[in-house]
Amino acid sequence: MRVCKFEIQNFKSIQKASFEWADIVVLIGENNAGKSTVLQALQCFLGGSQLKDPEFFCEKLTDLDHAVELTAHFCDLSEIEQQAAAVRGRMFGDTWVLKKKFWCERENGEEAAWKELYYSYSAEENFVNWPETESAWANFPEEYQALIAQLTGRGARPNNQTREQLKNLVREQTPALLGRGAPGWIPNPGGGGNWKSNANSIVPRCVYVKAVHDATEESTSKGASSYGKIVSLIIEKKLMQRPEIVDLKYRIESVLRLFNPDPEHPEMQAAEIRDIEDRINSRLNRVIGGTVSIRTSDVEIEPLLLPSTYLVLKDRADGVDTAPMHQGHGLQRTLVMTLLQILVEIQAETAPTEGERRAFGIPPRPVVLAVEEPELYMHPQMERKMRDVLYELAAQPDFQVICTTHSPVFLDIARSHKSIVRAVKGSDRVVTLFQVTQDIFGGPDADPERERLQLVKNFHPTVNEMFFARRVVLLEEYSAVVAFERAADLAGLFERHPQLRRDVTVIDCQGKGSIPMFQRVLNHFKIPYTVIHDDDAGNQAEEATNARIAGLLVTTEGQNVCHTIGPTNLEGLLGNPARRDKPYQALRRVEELHRNGNLPAEFLAALNWVYFGQAVEPIIPGPN
Repeated sequence: MRVCKFEIQNFKSIQKASFEWADIVVLIGENNAGKSTVLQALQCFLGGSQLKDPEFFCEKLTDLDHAVELTAHFCDLSEIEQQAAAVRGRMFGDTWVLKKKFWCERENGEEAAWKELYYSYSAEENFVNWPETESAWANFPEEYQALIAQLTGRGARPNNQTREQLKNLVREQTPALLGRGAPGWIPNPGGGGNWKSNANSIVPRCVYVKAVHDATEESTSKGASSYGKIVSLIIEKKLMQRPEIVDLKYRIESVLRLFNPDPEHPEMQAAEIRDIEDRINSRLNRVIGGTVSIRTSDVEIEPLLLPSTYLVLKDRADGVDTAPMHQGHGLQRTLVMTLLQILVEIQAETAPTEGERRAFGIPPRPVVLAVEEPELYMHPQMERKMRDVLYELAAQPDFQVICTTHSPVFLDIARSHKSIVRAVKGSDRVVTLFQVTQDIFGGPDADPERERLQLVKNFHPTVNEMFFARRVVLLEEYSAVVAFERAADLAGLFERHPQLRRDVTVIDCQGKGSIPMFQRVLNHFKIPYTVIHDDDAGNQAEEATNARIAGLLVTTEGQNVCHTIGPTNLEGLLGNPARRDKPYQALRRVEELHRNGNLPAEFLAALNWVYFGQAVEPIIPGPN
């Protein structure tokens, strides 16, 4: 199974947000925008944790009306997963939807009682002619009696376990007796037994690699550390299909059958277990009705074999064993990347087929890898290697990846724009997630625009910086970038307005024809921008491009503007006709005109449009 959508409500700074997910999700946004909150919510959901701290609740409101709700939509479930106790009969079409709700109840001044409830979104089952009074087998109509006869250890009266066994027989043998109502949120999705455990046992495992490690937290449980979890996954992938392990699983299943009888082979239940059940029921029936049965839960072999898998490091051959969290941060991150590389290789080598899963009883537990700021403590070449590792791991059948980043290196808008989720925290401190789920590029120019964006990004990866900007400025070419940045420096704009370095990102679009391509991307992600381009009056082809730019400029927010440099172009305005070394010549010409006090008024107006989105520099308020 895969998480195809995740919804968050009232979790920390997120009132309500959601995002869709295929293989990889890259969360971007400013510091303190809520990116790590998304990962924490996902870890809480997949880890089966119960929330018992007001810090996890939006504005620390913990009552039922402000309950935290975390919802995951799972798709691509295998046949084994569809038959799991928490999923069987609970699918909504091709999707299994699981919601977890957390809140706190306080009554009459009593101590706080933390609550949780699980739901699945599905159509509730209706069993035809199921009796309202289900406390006696005789109350069930004739069509159920043949199935009741198949029940083992059914006792004189029905109980919760035997009634659930009967429902399973109906599902398997007489589906005509099974109907469905309208879809809705159904509590306790396990269908009997420990429904919470059933649900948590089937969802993907989460490996959370935090940005900053707390040594005390890491040392409390070796198996709980990110290193321990990754190492366990590597060993599990290599070890779990050995004949010895397969034989051990078969022997454990044989032991479990001594407790849990097979309806078709009741003789396989241990005589000792039946004797104990008979003794209990004999004495129980002297007092009240009903029967009891002895059951045991399934045993997973991995926690038995890999309870405390961990790594130690030595800085030299005769050195002392040291845990990774006590090494430098650079080494820690390099170690994580190395382990993930090995995991990618082993996953490709050992991924079992569906037939092998069935034959060996391999539990199809997929993995979600959540990484905070994978670029930390890495130089640019290592950043790109880490990016490739994460994308390769996300392409594996049993893995999904989600990461937060401040590095443009990890974005690939041309290949997978749907993987980018932009987190924005408004003035009200509420977090909003922006994601483009439809194709940005449409129409007859879709493929050329996509290819052009890929080409520009490959040669100028800094264009991805626009996703981290508060306001983007789109310029035709690099000579314009050089001219305006040098003029702003000479004019003292950066000294008078220090925030410009942080707030404004200037992008070289590699030609006017590429500007609409960037506009489409920015429009979809709701990133405000300004376009500065040459007027090129009298050139029909350029005027047609001008019209395309103007057509894409209009948005519902009304926050995007365009300024044209006339009457022809920037070179003509600066009196710089040179066609060779244009960036250098533009730089020299701006310096010369500034030195002589001759920078044209139209150029200075364009400079203000670049950095302030208006023709005049804003007045800086003086002291009161």
